[in-house]
Amino acid sequence: MKDPVCGMEVSEKNETTVYKGQKFHFCCASCKWAFEKNPEQFVKT
Repeated sequence: MKDPVCGMEVSEKNETTVYKGQKFHFCCASCKWAFEKNPEQFVKT
């Protein structure tokens, strides 16, 4: 799976958050923070 912010390959052990019922994984806390600040920017519709 890929970090939706930077595109880096990540594992299920990395930072995570749930948005609209979907779980997202991140390479680091700063990518998670950027996603949580404006998730619509990174979610593919």
